[in-house]
Amino acid sequence: MEKPLSTKLAWLSAITLAGCLHAAAQAPGVPVYRQGRQESQYEEDIRQAARALLATGHVLKLAAVKEQLQRPSCQLDLPKVKTARLTPPDICLSARRSHLRVGWLFLCDKCDDWHVNLAGGYVLTTNGAVATCYHVVQPDSKVKDGCLVAADENAKVFAVTEVLAANRYSDVCILRVAGQDFTPLALNTNVFPGDIAYCYSDPLDHRGFFSQGLVNRFYQFPGRRPFSAPPAAAYAPTRIDVGTDWAPGSSGSAVLDECANAIGHVSTIAAVNETESADTDPSQQIVHPTMIVFHEAVSARDVLRLITSRSQ
Repeated sequence: MEKPLSTKLAWLSAITLAGCLHAAAQAPGVPVYRQGRQESQYEEDIRQAARALLATGHVLKLAAVKEQLQRPSCQLDLPKVKTARLTPPDICLSARRSHLRVGWLFLCDKCDDWHVNLAGGYVLTTNGAVATCYHVVQPDSKVKDGCLVAADENAKVFAVTEVLAANRYSDVCILRVAGQDFTPLALNTNVFPGDIAYCYSDPLDHRGFFSQGLVNRFYQFPGRRPFSAPPAAAYAPTRIDVGTDWAPGSSGSAVLDECANAIGHVSTIAAVNETESADTDPSQQIVHPTMIVFHEAVSARDVLRLITSRSQ
């Protein structure tokens, strides 16, 4: 039996509405990232722009990076900590505006090609002081030649001109990126377990990934500290376990509070498995499925330990 006209119109409206929702799933101004060829083009654009920067000579090259990683502190005028809570979309926007991808344009020892390997970083001052992980900046042994670069969301590439301060024990490095009018994040150390935490990063080349979790705990790991490390606070860093999501590629990206202050940055991720010895051969270990994944962040306090003059 044929459906009444009113029923047909209702179905037509529903189909039309569904089509509109599909065509505009995101709000105005929200970027849509594309995995695959177009994302590869973004990476290639960065590589080409970085090669052009290298040709100018106004970059920080391998030998200078190794030398400047020995700098223990720097002087910066930091923005004041914000106290007004923001909505999660506004926090995402703040994180995206301050987020830079940081890493190496390098010539490896396996081929004659130039490669780009970028992780995360976040802006501390309007004139281009940027925090990231020490392990992001420390050159790998396979790097024959290269320079440090940074890139924004639109594949605009900036030269890194200086390592301002670094500490490998706390996994903190502060860089100077060429440019002005950057959007900084304040550093907040007034943080408690149970506080909501956010992270905007690029895990496993999935750009613009924003997640929310809780601050789980604060801890130290003196057992990992090298015997050569002096008995000072800067060499016994405090880590934060955070329930947000990240993965390789996220290192150095800011972890933010509800006011869009940085409470630290991504350092490591560890999936813990239960193991047991097989009955037939005790030397063989049986690995069971992952029990828990720990997301370890550097604390803002350990970033501040590298800054000798600050306004907060």
